[in-house]
Amino acid sequence: ATEQTREAYMAALFAEIGGRAKDYSDRTVTSIFIGGGTPSLLSGEQIGQLMDRIREQFAMAQDAEITMEVNPGTASAEKLRNFYTAGINRLSIGMQSAQAEELKNLGRIHDFEGFCQVYREAVEAGFTNINVDIMSGLPGQTLASYRDTLEKVLHLEPMPQHISAYSLIVEPGTPFAEQKLDLPDEDTEREMYARTAEILAEYGFFQYEISNYAKPGFACRHNIGYWKRTDYLGFGPSAASLFGNRRWTNTADRSLYLKACGALEKIREDEEILSQQDAMEEFMFLGLRMTQGISTAGFEEQFGKEIHAVYGGVLKKYEAMHLLQEHSGRLALTRDGISVSNVILADFLL
Repeated sequence: ATEQTREAYMAALFAEIGGRAKDYSDRTVTSIFIGGGTPSLLSGEQIGQLMDRIREQFAMAQDAEITMEVNPGTASAEKLRNFYTAGINRLSIGMQSAQAEELKNLGRIHDFEGFCQVYREAVEAGFTNINVDIMSGLPGQTLASYRDTLEKVLHLEPMPQHISAYSLIVEPGTPFAEQKLDLPDEDTEREMYARTAEILAEYGFFQYEISNYAKPGFACRHNIGYWKRTDYLGFGPSAASLFGNRRWTNTADRSLYLKACGALEKIREDEEILSQQDAMEEFMFLGLRMTQGISTAGFEEQFGKEIHAVYGGVLKKYEAMHLLQEHSGRLALTRDGISVSNVILADFLL
């Protein structure tokens, strides 16, 4: 993107923030996530302006968690220092793999050395809460190469506070879907997943969600908010929002977004009022992503219905298979259940 495009984008973003803020003046912001595309393409000054604008328009909690995604190919030491000065207090760096061939297959513009340099510079800039993204199930990846990636992350100095380990999903209609890929088989993928939890536990990480591991005190508060269906506002093209029982998404058309100059009715799409059934389904399939699971009392409090009266059949089925367990008023997937979670979670869609 040219500098002119970036400036136009920031102006439209500020207009949207300004147009939206007055409706939420009674709310306090507890977390912010500046995510992809690639926000680290913006300058430190632009991120500083964005943070200033949010602070002007919204009440911010003093200890708010403020995360920014960083692509190793787009961050310099100076930029990282400026991001830190702007108030960003958590970084999420997209490493994906430590193997040159795997990164090339993914079309990434960085290599492992480039990632290490950005990681070092982030630590030197003052960041003490850093997440590293890695991926399994990549083209050409083996159990040995995945383990090597994991070990290399764990031997960074200092060790990161959080690791997100995602499995590659090949979406229909993407360039990947049209290629004949040398992907690991299902058994290898399952083994990669099992080894991730085992190895990270040895290094003091606890798994708090299907794909997320943290040192104590460093679980990502913003993501937990999504899984617990806490209200959130999204700004920018394609950004989604959930407020009470209303959900909406911004247009993905960037030129339309820029032209609208913050006129909310022009950029808002797919607005829907969620039915109680929609909300219950989300409560289940989002909440069960967390290893602590969901509160049966919380379900009843929110929906006025006893959880077994609504989902008794599904719960019994997976408890009998030892994939789901109920303990001290909470329902959670077992270790075996987590490894086949997609199938189980889909069963809660009535």
